[in-house]
Amino acid sequence: MNKIFSTLRKIQIKQILTACVLGILLFVTQACSSVDAKTPDSGYQGGMNQYSDVDPRNKGAEAAAKMKAKGLKDKAEVNVLDQSDSLVDNTRRNLGNLEDLGENVKESARYRADKAQESAEDFAEGTKRGFRNIKENTSDAFDSLTDNVGNAAEDAKLSTQRAVKDAKLGTERAARDAKLTTQRAAEDASNAVERTLRDVVN
Repeated sequence: MNKIFSTLRKIQIKQILTACVLGILLFVTQACSSVDAKTPDSGYQGGMNQYSDVDPRNKGAEAAAKMKAKGLKDKAEVNVLDQSDSLVDNTRRNLGNLEDLGENVKESARYRADKAQESAEDFAEGTKRGFRNIKENTSDAFDSLTDNVGNAAEDAKLSTQRAVKDAKLGTERAARDAKLTTQRAAEDASNAVERTLRDVVN
């Protein structure tokens, strides 16, 4: 409340009087100004605000619009008559189109049946081919297994023969080595005896 009173004290009387004088001046100028109002030339014609919607300066345009509207109306009537005559033709054409549609449906059904039969035949052929491939693959696998068993037996036979040969060669080599070792030992013993006898004689 104190703020309101302090604000009112700050406003000077000079400012209040100036605002009042300006308001009165505005009111007087608006109220006393003269208005040039024109009275309408024509009476009620059914347009907006009960007068004609056409500008009075364009009287010719209104007549042209009426003529154009009459021409459009006449043309519409002619079109209606033409359309009623062509209604029979349109009905005949539509019936012809329906017959064509029936033929197209029959043709499409025939085509789909042929396609389904071809697909079934292709499926059967593919199944036969698949069974044939399985049979061939099984036969190939059996042949390969037989070959592998035969190869394994041959490899085992060769390995055994090689082992026997290696054992025989090893035995012969061991016998030769033993013979050579015995001969060397005998020669060494003979040489030692001779050396001992020579030493004794000397």
